[in-house]
Amino acid sequence: MYFRSLLLSGCVALVGCQSAPTPEYVQESQVEQITSLAELQSAKVKLPSTAIIEITNQSQYLSYQNIDGPVAVFELPANRGEYALEITSIIEDTAFVPRAVIVDKAGNVIEQYGRDEFVYTKPRLNKGNRLVADKDFFPPVGEKSVYLIVYGDKSDLGGFTDVIHPARLDAEGRGNYLPEAKDIPVPNALTGKIEVSIDSIGFFSIGTAPSNTQQAEPSVSSANIAQAPIVEVVQPETQTYYHNAIESAVKANNLDKALSLLEEAKALNVEGAQQVFIKAVNAK
Repeated sequence: MYFRSLLLSGCVALVGCQSAPTPEYVQESQVEQITSLAELQSAKVKLPSTAIIEITNQSQYLSYQNIDGPVAVFELPANRGEYALEITSIIEDTAFVPRAVIVDKAGNVIEQYGRDEFVYTKPRLNKGNRLVADKDFFPPVGEKSVYLIVYGDKSDLGGFTDVIHPARLDAEGRGNYLPEAKDIPVPNALTGKIEVSIDSIGFFSIGTAPSNTQQAEPSVSSANIAQAPIVEVVQPETQTYYHNAIESAVKANNLDKALSLLEEAKALNVEGAQQVFIKAVNAK
């Protein structure tokens, strides 16, 4: 059994930087219904790095056991020891309520994460409303790679995911009295953006200096990693996505969404986002 790979040219990996890795966007273009795990396409995620797959109506559709819908599949390393795994569903106009399963190449289940393990997280900095599962993952011995399959469930359709009202969020940020503003219900959907980040356990901890006067040998987990160069690559697909999304939001008179996308694009160092926004506004 095997999984087909989506090649990620210039995969982003920030080795030894205390800031979050720059996400890599991956677009899937599989429409046919798949009934075997061997037919799935997967996006390879290096350690440490972040990858984003947008699940759309054109994404690969898996009908297998309890999974029946479009999926995002990530190939994770299994020969690098324990690491932190973060799975995020980004909430926008709709909410993709995820489940996830990790399998080996033979299709054996290693880990399963139900919907209750994805916790609603409020917007912060350039990150918006999202559902997040933070896990410490112990890969099985003897495997080179394992596969994370993220999927939704049709039982969630017709339901809603509550997100914090912007007025309450603003009040919390300012330390003011919280206004009587109810949470906003966002309709659930089987499409959305899934972000997966993997990082070494204790990646953000820089080792303490030895107590004696003898200089310690630099270790892989401290000095060498901290001094490694940062490599940031913005893929053409990422730039195209933000340019089109900003322009569409302005045309739809949804300036709040356009500004949110613009800030997110700037945080990811997407070139030309500001110019696209200004041009779209002037064209109205």
